[in-house]
Amino acid sequence: MDTNKAVPRSDVSTKILKTFAEQLCDPMTMIINEAIMIGYWLEFLKIETVTPVPKVSIPQTVDDLRKICGLLNLSKILEKVICKYLIRDMKGSLDKSQYANQKGLSINHYLVKLVDRVLSALDGSTKGENTAVITTYLDWSKAFDRQDPTLAIKSFQKNGVRPCLIPLLMSFFEGRTMRVKWHGVMSSYKQLPGGGPQGTSLGIWSYLSQTNDNPEKAPEDDIYKFVDDKSLVEVIDLKNIGIASHNFRDRVPSNVPTSNIVIPNDNLKTQKYVTDIDHWTESKKMKLNSKKTKNQIFNFSKKYQFSTNIKIRDDKIETISDTKLLGTTITSDLSWNLNTKKLVTESNKRMQFLHRAKKFTNNVSDLKKIYMLQVRSKLDQSAVLWHSSITKKNSGDLERVQKSALKVILGEKYENYKDALKVVGIDSLEKRREELCLKFAKQCVRHEKLKGLFPRIERRHKMEKRNCEKFYVKKANTERYRKSAIPSMQRLLNQSEREMSDIYKRINDTVPVNNDCSIPITVKIKPP
Repeated sequence: MDTNKAVPRSDVSTKILKTFAEQLCDPMTMIINEAIMIGYWLEFLKIETVTPVPKVSIPQTVDDLRKICGLLNLSKILEKVICKYLIRDMKGSLDKSQYANQKGLSINHYLVKLVDRVLSALDGSTKGENTAVITTYLDWSKAFDRQDPTLAIKSFQKNGVRPCLIPLLMSFFEGRTMRVKWHGVMSSYKQLPGGGPQGTSLGIWSYLSQTNDNPEKAPEDDIYKFVDDKSLVEVIDLKNIGIASHNFRDRVPSNVPTSNIVIPNDNLKTQKYVTDIDHWTESKKMKLNSKKTKNQIFNFSKKYQFSTNIKIRDDKIETISDTKLLGTTITSDLSWNLNTKKLVTESNKRMQFLHRAKKFTNNVSDLKKIYMLQVRSKLDQSAVLWHSSITKKNSGDLERVQKSALKVILGEKYENYKDALKVVGIDSLEKRREELCLKFAKQCVRHEKLKGLFPRIERRHKMEKRNCEKFYVKKANTERYRKSAIPSMQRLLNQSEREMSDIYKRINDTVPVNNDCSIPITVKIKPP
């Protein structure tokens, strides 16, 4: 084996695979079918070239690096085929609180449901001051590296994976070799003792299979998973434990600072949940990272701030005021000022790609593609979560980034923002976010797992037409919840239904009358 090569000679380049896809289809099918029949993952397909990616801006130790595996293209193709079978086999047994690697679900669904759970709980109390919501973000230390192949195979069998795939999956984990690429320098090959390859589809499915159960036995609405990101939610009635705003002084000594009120562990279920998860983690040969596990307490009280003494073994979990969850910054007051600021900063940094491309081409179409790929994708990140809640200032700050991008794309041809949008052929960010929200809501309505977010109004009689709304909009006690994602999208759905109904009515009104029988011709058009 030549260690001086970045990619082994046995690999086939992506360009060749795409160019000769039809010619390579039959031999590739034969290879894949043969691998499944004999249950053997070819040795040269187990080669990993690992590139360390910093988790922080200035890495100090090896723990600050995330290893990303560069796999052979043939191995990736085989993985995708196997994963299709895993999706079918594990569909019925996969944990309902897991949002990763499932058809129709994404990071946005995870975040929207989590934040809606928090806001709806706070909305139920008086101005959100008598209730606090504790969210614990659990983090596992080297979750993929600590995977045990034996436990992985057992979990696959337990979760209903067809027996013919088990030998192939065992072969996938055994005898893997790895080398490290760092600043263009290659290390020698080393045999891996275990663990799942990070960045691979089968590695993710192995982790999902092993962590499919919920050892804490918490309610389904209080658990949210996205691969190795797990959030626990607990609603605390501050009134019952005597530390609500109206009775705080009666129950707590005057020398206790109101800026940091500790909620007793006796009143928390989260401590028991964390302890159960810690013991379960050890049985899976993994380890909870007490330093990276954080608590965030949501409360709308302007006078008091809360914290907890929840621990992992002997280490106290830190209480934070804001966190970056799957790329989105969430603050304890659930305002989106900080998230908007970070989006603007990161988007402006990405503008360098557009400036560099401008030096080589003035083609509007090419520059538009670069902008949409590099800049607008960042501006749209998790937009369905925060679109309805941001201020006009936040919206204006985001819009100015796009305005700057259009000035670069059009150059001297730029006159004003409105005309520039028409020339380039894109919408304003505000309009685009509204369309994304409506599309997201319609997808949820059609999804079996998420349709409960948008309950339909049941008519007692088919002739009942006083209320033309088709979707129930939950009454909000606070403005924060009224403007949040789910209630706003419920109103969007009703608005969309009314607009479509008006269109159908206009169409039917313009249909000519049948002269023979004088009966109007009815046109039945179903909404998309």
